[in-house]
Amino acid sequence: MKHILLPTDFSENALKASEYAIALFKKEVCTFYVLHADPNATSTGRGGSLNKELDKTVAHLNNKSTGSEHLFETKLLLKNLFAGIERFIIEKDIDFIVMGTKGSSALKELFMGSTALKMLESIRICSILMVPESYQRSPIERFMIATNFDHYYERVELNPVIRLAKNSGAEIQVVHVIDGAPLTEYQEKLKALLKKKMKGINFSFEEVSLTESLAKTISVLIAERNVQLLAMIYHRYGFFKELFATGVIKKLAFNSSIPFLVVPEVE
Repeated sequence: MKHILLPTDFSENALKASEYAIALFKKEVCTFYVLHADPNATSTGRGGSLNKELDKTVAHLNNKSTGSEHLFETKLLLKNLFAGIERFIIEKDIDFIVMGTKGSSALKELFMGSTALKMLESIRICSILMVPESYQRSPIERFMIATNFDHYYERVELNPVIRLAKNSGAEIQVVHVIDGAPLTEYQEKLKALLKKKMKGINFSFEEVSLTESLAKTISVLIAERNVQLLAMIYHRYGFFKELFATGVIKKLAFNSSIPFLVVPEVE
């Protein structure tokens, strides 16, 4: 069974992201946890009304769900979202967090600047899927994994993307953006090992030249290749950390036209 966390601030974008989640996992046995965080709910007397909003959201999602084995639970977290979310993830053995990239309150701040890096560095136990406000859901035909072949991918790291691709019948396109330097011998070995791990999967490799910027190059590829989901494997060193340091991840997460999945590394 999959355990999916759906943080909500009751905005349209949060609801849209939740609807995307139940459609994406329609073939999976899932429990969805619809969570709202408000550390002042008790002192301000808003607890009752917030729980009613959570129940209303669940009723809407239940109505939208076509999965015969989808369960829904609500959680009013009486803490700051950032402070309380990690413990909840551990307690419920969460596999994915699915959230919108727009909206109000702490949801938007989670993946901005230093808070974004702290979140992804501290929560390395589940995948995080961000759904753009403007995204119009369509059948998933192609996933894109952006990589620099500087990380040894464990099978368990690839599983979230591979399983989603299998469930939707999608192709996985592994893209390496070339910035002038050829792959080292070590990178070539990692590329060959990744190819072995993709055996039996509908996948392809592609190398493209860097244009204006990495974020721009990936965005153009997404449009040209008709990609429906962008995925990256988080790791603390090399390519991924460099993307954070240069603001590329922030640009991809908040300016991407398609959902953006970040999968944790295995230590």
